Amino acid sequence: MKKFVHVAVGVIFDSAPENVSAGKSKILIAKRADHQHQGGLWEFPGGKVELGESIQVALQRELEEELGLQSSADDMQPLISIPFHYPDKSVLLDVWAVYNATEFLKTDDIELFDFKDSKLVGKEGQPLVWVEHSELANYEFPAANKAIIDALLLPPKIAISQDSNNPDIILSQVANTLKNHSNIWIQLRAPSLGQLQYTQLAMKLYGICHEAGSKLIWNCPLEWYQVAFADGLHLSNKNSLNSGLDTANERPIPANQWLSMACHNLTELEVAQNIADYVLVSPVHETTTHPQANALTWSGFKVITDQARIPCYALGGVTMSESQTCIQFGGQGIAGIRCFMADEKNITRKNNES
Repeated sequence: MKKFVHVAVGVIFDSAPENVSAGKSKILIAKRADHQHQGGLWEFPGGKVELGESIQVALQRELEEELGLQSSADDMQPLISIPFHYPDKSVLLDVWAVYNATEFLKTDDIELFDFKDSKLVGKEGQPLVWVEHSELANYEFPAANKAIIDALLLPPKIAISQDSNNPDIILSQVANTLKNHSNIWIQLRAPSLGQLQYTQLAMKLYGICHEAGSKLIWNCPLEWYQVAFADGLHLSNKNSLNSGLDTANERPIPANQWLSMACHNLTELEVAQNIADYVLVSPVHETTTHPQANALTWSGFKVITDQARIPCYALGGVTMSESQTCIQFGGQGIAGIRCFMADEKNITRKNNES
């Protein structure tokens, strides 16, 4: 078994978490020296965890050594942990968000917060740049960093539509969810609809989601999928098997679209990590819809996130009040139906009253 080099990584934001979630923040990235491992590529600052150090202490030390940045553990939050194997070494990236960075800068050492300065350098002479989330794709990072970038671009919440044979009910349901929640994506799951109804509904929802600043993920048989009206595809176990997809090697949609897969155990996780960008891990709790399924519990969820190289969402009986618990157990966020969507009876009653 390969020995991992434990690395503390800081995704440094210039502002508070609420501004980050609203998309009103910048991220600091640095360029690796040519002589370093993965030299010449851009990275999120950090370094090796020394024996006996906690992640927060290691990160505080590295950020001060590299940038002159004094950070507070109170402004750090776990983002994602990534075990990754390069041909020449294996690394465990312990990635933490570092907020309110401007409040802890040693301005007498280096001025990092002149956003107009294109020639910023760190204490070790490394080029630095502040970027918007959407600009990260313009920079070349080490392969292990892909999951970090994905975690930064993915939302904390994914709402899954409640099934109905009436497309108008699903449409109203999604519209209400987008009205009541910010920073949320929609997964369109409607197994009661045929291909034509599903496609027509998805085309309408695609525009509604984008107007609300959201994204639409299709959950349907692969042959139904239309790239032009989708931001991504979720492959359930059933749809994956029915498609005849070689999940060991074959990504079924373009790289610039989001692909998620269902995950119930470590075996399914390993399959998903070959092609997917993120997974929905379930069931975390017992559910009325799948009473026969054994609940993972949060400890079982963590067993999966500890081995994951991609972001993991908690699904199955999870509530909004457990968002922070999900993060503490290594999750990207929560996904669900009932915690976000109004049920069909309520939608029908409201439509009849209007």
